[in-house]
Amino acid sequence: MSNTPFTTASASSSGVSLPRPKGRLMIDAPVRAFHWLFALSFVGAWLTAESEHWRAVHVTLGYAFGGLLLFRLMYGLIGPKQARLSSLWRRVSGLAGWCRGALSGKLDLPRLATLAAGGAMLLMLSVAAPLVLSGYASHIEWLGLEDAMEEVHEFFANALMAFVVAHLALMVVLSVQRRKNLAQTMLTGRTDGVGPDLAKANRGWLAMIVVLAVVGFVAWDVTQAPADGSLSSHTANGSSLDDDHHDDDDD
Repeated sequence: MSNTPFTTASASSSGVSLPRPKGRLMIDAPVRAFHWLFALSFVGAWLTAESEHWRAVHVTLGYAFGGLLLFRLMYGLIGPKQARLSSLWRRVSGLAGWCRGALSGKLDLPRLATLAAGGAMLLMLSVAAPLVLSGYASHIEWLGLEDAMEEVHEFFANALMAFVVAHLALMVVLSVQRRKNLAQTMLTGRTDGVGPDLAKANRGWLAMIVVLAVVGFVAWDVTQAPADGSLSSHTANGSSLDDDHHDDDDD
C-alpha cells in the first residue's frame, strides 16, 4: 500500500477530477470581509452616536471604520483587477450612454438599476472619507471647532445612511428582477452560471488578517475606555492634565 499523499497533482495525473466549487468566483474574500466589517462598524457607530454612555464604543468603531476605508482604498489601488476602484468607476461610467438612450426613447430600466447600484457604492465610499475626518476633528477638538465639526460629521453620517438605504433597496430590486439573491454573492463570493472566475484568487489569508486586526483593535480599545463611557483614556488624561495645569496657574 502506497503512503504517497493524495494531492491535486496526483489526482490530475491519475485522471481523477476533483469537484470544482459551484458557480463563478466574482468577489474575493478581502473585499467581502471589508464589506461586512465596514457595514457593521458604521451601523454600530450610528446606533451609539447619541449616547454618552456608549461614546467610547462610538469612537472606537469610528477608528475601525476609518482603518477599513484606508485598507479598501489601498486594495483598490494595488489589489487585483476586479477589486480596483477603477472597475467600480467603469460600472457607473455608462450612465451618460443610458441617458442618451432614454432621451431617444430607449428606457432600459434594468440597466438603470445596475448603474444606480454601482453609483450608490461609489457615493458611499466618497462620503466615508469626510465622515471619518470630521469625526476625528470633532473628537480632538481641532482648532476649537468641535461644534462645527460635529455638525459636519452628522451631515455626512446622515448622507451615508441615505446611500446605504438606497443601496439596500436597489439590491432588493435587482434580486427580484434577476430572480436570485444578490446578497449571497457578497457572502460566498460566487454567483451561479458558467464561465471564468472574475476573481482569480480568493485570498482568504488576507481576509483573515483584516478580520483579526479589526476585531482585535475594537476589543482592545473598548477595554481601555473608562467604565463611565467617557471618550478615550488618552483624551481623558489630556483633559485632566490641562485642568491640573490651570489649577497650578491659579495658585
